[in-house]
Amino acid sequence: MNFLINIAIDNFESSDYNLLFKNGKNRKRNFLRNRKWFLAEISKKRAVTKMAKVWKTIPLYHDDTYFTHFRMTRETFADLKNALEPFWSTPHGEYSLEHSLHMTLWKLSNSRVTYRELADRFNVGQGTAHKLFLKTIKTICKLKNEIYWPSVSQQKKIMENFQTSRVNSFPFVVGCLDGTHFKINTPQTDAISYYDRKGNFSVIMQAICDSKFCFLDVFIGYPGSCHDANVWKNSPLYKGITSGQIKLAKDAIILADSAYPVSRYLIAPFRDNGHLSREEKQFNYYMSSTRVFIEQTFGIFRAKFKILNHIDVRNIEDISTVILACAILHNFILRSNPAHSEDNHTSMPENLENSNDHDMIELPENINDTNEGIIRRNNLKMLFIS
Repeated sequence: MNFLINIAIDNFESSDYNLLFKNGKNRKRNFLRNRKWFLAEISKKRAVTKMAKVWKTIPLYHDDTYFTHFRMTRETFADLKNALEPFWSTPHGEYSLEHSLHMTLWKLSNSRVTYRELADRFNVGQGTAHKLFLKTIKTICKLKNEIYWPSVSQQKKIMENFQTSRVNSFPFVVGCLDGTHFKINTPQTDAISYYDRKGNFSVIMQAICDSKFCFLDVFIGYPGSCHDANVWKNSPLYKGITSGQIKLAKDAIILADSAYPVSRYLIAPFRDNGHLSREEKQFNYYMSSTRVFIEQTFGIFRAKFKILNHIDVRNIEDISTVILACAILHNFILRSNPAHSEDNHTSMPENLENSNDHDMIELPENINDTNEGIIRRNNLKMLFIS
């Protein structure tokens, strides 16, 4: 009997344990199911909040606010998107051109924006933000025809525009030439070549502008240690002009600072050795009043795309691509909506880079002023003798 009682007790305890175990498993299963649902809902709400933060907020921006964030009007953005669409492919599940373009413009327009910050703002993964940024700037570079050297007839019009642009304008000017340095991180290879005379690692962009602050030609990628004159001598434009493949209008000249050698078509000021004549000083004054267009263009360019203050990109080739994309956008914006020009939003710099520094830079040993250039400059000097 005791045996039967014990068996009954054991059976009862076993049944009770199984019931408790079964209930525990159910509770655990329900807890995990509820937890999974809860986390999914939280994640969904966060995603909706982030996405809403961007895509529901952007349409509400005042026009000036939109311009400040993306450096162009909504109309210009629509034109840019339409121009890029033939070059853009959107695989299944990838982000649209509109999304990618807004994200890229945001990074270009702000200084030192990390991919983590970009990913958080536009609700994408950090790796996706990096991938889309590079894809978008490479697509923008497909519009490279936005930067072109003008035909002879177009050059004549540019010369007229320069002539009427300033009170003390310089004659026969088809463009203003200079180089500018963009700071970069320490390169992983050949770092010393990128170390410039101001103590920074940098990449050079050589550019020529017109009187409307548009780029007529850019040459990007030379290391910061290179002399401006050497960059010019290796540029496709220089080689095209000297070979005769690129034609210049009659009497047309390009203005440069004293870091460049003078030639028949490239005119630089008299180098200030402390013994300039009154006529030479007067020549330099009139010349600088027009040549400052390139410095103002660089000032507008940097103010528009603050990523250029320090390009935090590792690959040197990608750095040049970023700079070229910014230059293309610069021209696209100015030509798409000239009435809404940058100077309505950014004060016009008088002189971004101190050109007097170049008076202390000697030309490289292998580069000299040509006799033809010296004669041309002396003839031009006579025009300003009063």
